[in-house]
This record gives sequence, C-alpha cells and structure tokens, in this order.
Amino acid sequence: MKNKTHRFRNRGQASIELAVAIVLMLIIVTGIIHVNRMARASLFLHSVLRGKAGVKAMNPGAMSATAEYISNWDAGADGIKYTADDQPIKSSVNQSATFTALSQYSVNSPNDWQYVSDHTQLPVSMIQLHNSSFMSTAVELTHEKERLYVPVDSVIRQLVYDKEDIAIEEEVWMPLMGGLY
Repeated sequence: MKNKTHRFRNRGQASIELAVAIVLMLIIVTGIIHVNRMARASLFLHSVLRGKAGVKAMNPGAMSATAEYISNWDAGADGIKYTADDQPIKSSVNQSATFTALSQYSVNSPNDWQYVSDHTQLPVSMIQLHNSSFMSTAVELTHEKERLYVPVDSVIRQLVYDKEDIAIEEEVWMPLMGGLY
C-alpha cells in the first residue's frame, strides 16, 4: 500500500513539472518569434529607407544634408552607456580623420586617384575628395529617417514587457552621386 501511494505522488509531481516546463517553453518560443518579428521589421524599414535615400542620391539636383559626427555617448538617467536613454555627444574633431582614412583605403595606392576619367559623371566633390583638407564638407550626403511601431504580443506584454508596442527607428545616410549609383 505504501508503494502505491509513493508511485501516485511521483506521477503527480511529474505532471506538475511537465505543465511548468510546457508553459516555460511556450514563453520562450513566443519571445523568439517576437524578437524575430522585430528584426524583420527593422530590416524591412532599413531597406525601404535605403531605397528612398538611393533614389535621392541618384537625382542630379538633390539637396545635400549635413551629417553630425557622434564622438561619444553620454549615459542617460540609468547611468549605463549605450542604452535607449543615452544622448549623443556630437563633435566633428575626428570626422576629417575618418574621411581621410576612408579615402586612403578606397584605392590600392594614392597614385590610383589620377586614373579617374575627365569625362566621368561623378560630382567634382567625389573626385577631388582625396585632395580636400576639409573632407567632411566636401562629401554631400542625403538622409532618410523613420520610426516604425511593432505591436507586442499579448503573452509577452502580460508576462515580460508591459507596453503596447516597441518603436524601431532606422536612419540611413548616403553620398550624393550626381545620378550614379
């Protein structure tokens, strides 16, 4: 008799463990699906913005935008850097050095710049970029920015994240190419 009672308790305990495990697995699977949906939305938004910026970049009469160089981040209210409440510290101190490095690594040797054809359709600012002491002002850019809101699943909202939706913001900068892309 004692043996039957012991087996019955073990079966009851196993049933409870199975139920808890199933609930935890469903929460994990729902979370994975939700993160996947946010990643797909971000990639979709980024590709749409690249398309819009690309159309602007190919337009010969497009107006340029000025990019602000972010040199560092100021930790926000939570005191932790690189989180959503941080504010960018904008400084153009390193911007020229960045453009110089990019132009140097664009060709195998500095002499390769002399092979750009005189009849090219590239804007003069792009051809003479390597000679400019103020590269950051020589490069003309176009800009697109947009925010998309992804709804949070009800299970995730009730158990983990008590918000209706999550904002995904993307920003794209492209050089103006004077009709060439």
